[in-house]
Amino acid sequence: MIAVARNSALVAAVMAGFLLVSSIIAVLRQEAGAGVFLMTALLTVFGAGAMYLAVRNRRERIDRLSSYVLLVALWLGTPVIAAFPIAATTSLGPLQAWMEAVSAFTTSGSIQIHELEDVPRATIAWLLTLQWSGGLLTLVGVVAVLAPAGIGGLPDRSARANLTGATEAMALDDAVRQVLPVYLGATVLCTLLLFACGVRMFDALGLAGAALSTGGLLPDADGMAAYGHFSVKLVMMVFMLVGGTSVLWHRLLLTRRFRLAFGQQENTAVLGVSLLLGIIAAATWFNTPLGGRSLPLALEDGLFTAIALVTTMGVEPHAGAFTALPITLVLLAVFIGGATFSTSGGIKMYRVGVMILQGRREVDRLVHPNAVRPRRLGQQNVSLQMMKAIWISFGVACTTIVTVTVALAPVMPSFEAAFVAAMAALSNAGPVYAAGWETGQIWPDWGTLPAYAQLILAITMILGRLEILVVLGLVNFALWRR
Repeated sequence: MIAVARNSALVAAVMAGFLLVSSIIAVLRQEAGAGVFLMTALLTVFGAGAMYLAVRNRRERIDRLSSYVLLVALWLGTPVIAAFPIAATTSLGPLQAWMEAVSAFTTSGSIQIHELEDVPRATIAWLLTLQWSGGLLTLVGVVAVLAPAGIGGLPDRSARANLTGATEAMALDDAVRQVLPVYLGATVLCTLLLFACGVRMFDALGLAGAALSTGGLLPDADGMAAYGHFSVKLVMMVFMLVGGTSVLWHRLLLTRRFRLAFGQQENTAVLGVSLLLGIIAAATWFNTPLGGRSLPLALEDGLFTAIALVTTMGVEPHAGAFTALPITLVLLAVFIGGATFSTSGGIKMYRVGVMILQGRREVDRLVHPNAVRPRRLGQQNVSLQMMKAIWISFGVACTTIVTVTVALAPVMPSFEAAFVAAMAALSNAGPVYAAGWETGQIWPDWGTLPAYAQLILAITMILGRLEILVVLGLVNFALWRR
């Protein structure tokens, strides 16, 4: 586990740098909390430095088990450190501050802090940075760890690394080099475009980070309604789709390998489903008793709503946008989510495509029982083992939702509230829960629930980012004996 300690120390050092930036913001704005951010940064650097110095002369390769442990440690440990300045600069208690850190880091969106104008700007910057960092960790984790291991039937992107004899450590470094330039470059470009549209730089940075990480936390308490201009929504829609589609697909497009890029059917499916759902939403609002909007405005809000749901960002263009659609359709969209190598939540469009592919094959087998057809989804070969893993992953996700729903039902006003909370937490689409689904009844904030319910929801949000099968594998002693 030496490699786990070394890499954890490096991540902690980066986190300390972000804390220092928040401290500088507090000093410049003369806000309370600068000392807390600075002290947390210094303690984090001290701990990370001590850990790194203890293992710097001991080399160890990151094998598959170590990579699992590292990923779990980062998802569990980072919110613990991040909660200290949140608790010190807001009215939240320790448990609620930790849960707020979890919701930001997993890009699930703010679940307790609604009056952002009463929160120090440095704390908002820290939460937005956590959200952006969580999106980056999601990409690196799936590219370097989850997909190469074939967790839940995910497509393997590291076959070339195996052919060339590259180690897992090389694959991790290679994943960072593949992901970071695209992710950071898209964030900078989105920020500049939003700034050109008249958005303040701080808000532009927050909106760009939210779009690329498909996170539900925005820098203004009024959400997208505070940035109502069409150009701002258009930029957000484009970069939400960037966040909800594969980062490896983006690299193909940037390197002009268009033939390979267009063969990635999962990403075209994300675009197609977003367009179809957007048309359905626009038809609901266009010249009807529900909306009565003009066609351009109906299309604008409909497409934004659809993209926010498919990418699991969960941000409404205006209040009541989600509730105008059937709740079943909304929950289905966030449960499926976006592309595999993306920051979106859900079970991913790839798995749904493979399940549909197998269903079609079974129907064809009834008609042509002796026919031999290859199992392919676009350019990806689908083996029988991958199909089994995908169905197992789907079954585990459904079982998790049922279990969490039953556990939350006693403290929720209705079974529907418990079910939506479980779906929103596992799909990392927190704002979907707060959309107002029951007329005349306001569902309780997650931070007001009993401690056990908050703990369950926080763990569910982390499971949504980790892939549940990884956690089940780590608690299996047979994996540690291998």
